[in-house]
Amino acid sequence: MTLLMGRNLMQFAAAAALLFQSSTLPVCHSFSLCKTTLKTTFEFGATLGSTSSSSLAASQNIDGNSNNLDDGEGDELSCSTVSRPSRRHFFSAIATAAVWSVYGASATADDAGTATATTTAAANIVMKNFIDPYGMFVISVPEGFYTLRRMAKGDLPDEKTGKGRRGSSIFTAGNMAKAEVVAVERFPTRVLLEENGIAATGSLATFPDIGEPAVVAALINLRREKDKPGASKNTIIDPASVSVSADGKELYFKLKTEIDVQKPDLLLEQTGVSRLFRVTLAKVSLEANDGNLLAVFASALESDFDNTTDGEALQRTVDSFHVLEQSTATGS
Repeated sequence: MTLLMGRNLMQFAAAAALLFQSSTLPVCHSFSLCKTTLKTTFEFGATLGSTSSSSLAASQNIDGNSNNLDDGEGDELSCSTVSRPSRRHFFSAIATAAVWSVYGASATADDAGTATATTTAAANIVMKNFIDPYGMFVISVPEGFYTLRRMAKGDLPDEKTGKGRRGSSIFTAGNMAKAEVVAVERFPTRVLLEENGIAATGSLATFPDIGEPAVVAALINLRREKDKPGASKNTIIDPASVSVSADGKELYFKLKTEIDVQKPDLLLEQTGVSRLFRVTLAKVSLEANDGNLLAVFASALESDFDNTTDGEALQRTVDSFHVLEQSTATGS
């Protein structure tokens, strides 16, 4: 274990050094999925709509809770480059690499011990790691997902309001052909309360400090709904899914949204169902200790979530989401 951790740390440190030395940083971390390729993938998914509800949902341009899917404006889906992070972000990258080497090695050991208890299909799920270049979080997503870390001016949420051109989103990943999305959002904890007329007084260090977990989950969902133009209001929180970690720093819940189907008769004819639902897993963290909430939302069509390994893959994604402390970090 020690050797594995050491080797991982050396590899990631080398990668972080290479990142700092480079004069540019790719915005899109999946080189095969630039703007043209994503457009082609989406259109291909729409073409397959005659045989699957997933593709039919995509062809009807239904996004449900996936408000962080890019709308094609600007260069969000292009593999363009931006200026490299500053020296302070280099040290954040090193710190992130250290955390990931320990965290990842531990997860690998745990997975090895429980592999025999998983089904063959679940065991075949392949994940890839994403280390935030600004040292805010680490996460694993399914290997076939594109990844995009927002860095362009105006796209990142404002430090005071938590809102930007893309809402509160700082990172997205997904499979556009299947309308599956992973989004990481960041916004001030006090804003969540104040924009709902609640005084942000006292300690906000843990979720029990902020308020009843179910109410906090509802406020977070309400904020996301406001950020989505023309979004469906048929979103409910599964009460049984709401829970808080032992230290009070993490909040978990599950959402179910009915999607507005434009052609229900066609959907019924081709798939045997006239209604579509999107399932979203959420994990919200206060571990940054800098006054901000960081949340990950992973969603898929209910049919894919329940009937394929996609649900297990998205659960692994949410479980892998780890927020790094920023109050003592060298960059943010």
